[in-house]
Amino acid sequence: MNISARELDSRLTDGEELSVIDVRREDQKNRWPLAGIDAESADLEDLDSRTFKRPTVLICQFGIITQRWLELRDLDDLYNLIGGAQAWISHREHRRDLSRYSRQMVLPEIGEEGQRKLLNAMVTIVGIGGLGCPASQYLAAAGIGKLRLVDGDVVDITNLHRQPLFSTENVGHSKSEAAAESLAQLNPDCNITSAKSFLCEDNCESLLSESDVVVDATDTVSARRLMDRFCAYHSIPLVYGGLYRFEGQVSVFHLNDGPSYSDLFPVTDSNSGSCSDEGVPGMLPGIIGSIQALEALKIILAIEPNLSGKLLLYDGLTHVVEQIQLKG
Repeated sequence: MNISARELDSRLTDGEELSVIDVRREDQKNRWPLAGIDAESADLEDLDSRTFKRPTVLICQFGIITQRWLELRDLDDLYNLIGGAQAWISHREHRRDLSRYSRQMVLPEIGEEGQRKLLNAMVTIVGIGGLGCPASQYLAAAGIGKLRLVDGDVVDITNLHRQPLFSTENVGHSKSEAAAESLAQLNPDCNITSAKSFLCEDNCESLLSESDVVVDATDTVSARRLMDRFCAYHSIPLVYGGLYRFEGQVSVFHLNDGPSYSDLFPVTDSNSGSCSDEGVPGMLPGIIGSIQALEALKIILAIEPNLSGKLLLYDGLTHVVEQIQLKG
């Protein structure tokens, strides 16, 4: 069984009789002491021979070792602390439970410091369709502190095969509002705002300002050029995604003086309207939107390499992935 840092703190505060066993190495215990817990130290391998007379919580550094140990044994009243010592320390210092992010905080590229950067970040997603649904879903799950969803469209029955945030009950309702409701259930700690508007010159400033990253998940070229100009002027990274039948592409613009959307797609009369609807399998936008979310996360955390200066091409028929170097 699992227990969060918040629940453990609450049960200890209420005076519940719980045993806590710290199975970490000595160097970990010395570097990251467990304030507020009277924990016994023990080696995990020695616990097989023990009898537990009351509910007991096992703590390792990240909550992974103890969870695996418990999964192999049928023991009652034994708990794994989700996120381990790192989650407890963060909860005590900031009164914010980071247990849900423990599996990504284990990564040295993220850790607790990186997770706090995500919690303090603001991402705007323009277009809550095939790309915007998976992008927003994974960014909310990753712990982005503020998500702004921009889409003036309503859910149509033909959207449902590729836009998993929506259900049949949402048909006819605002995409941005329905998505916000779904994402709030996924992660109540994420501050989500929705705008029932299509991006235009009149609302561009209010809808894109204060963003750390803008995700281009629209299928309208005019909106893309508007985002491109705004992000260029304000030096905001722009994560682009595009779809065509079984093909998808992703790039990052305006990052560290990198190229722009207009560098890749120069303005011509033939491409100034909406993207044509050529059809797409529902799985493809899930793949491309997920890559967009990953690139947004990497930008916030300054993880390299990223797709700035490169265009990633994905072929859904052959699963071949290529990268083309772009000139700014």
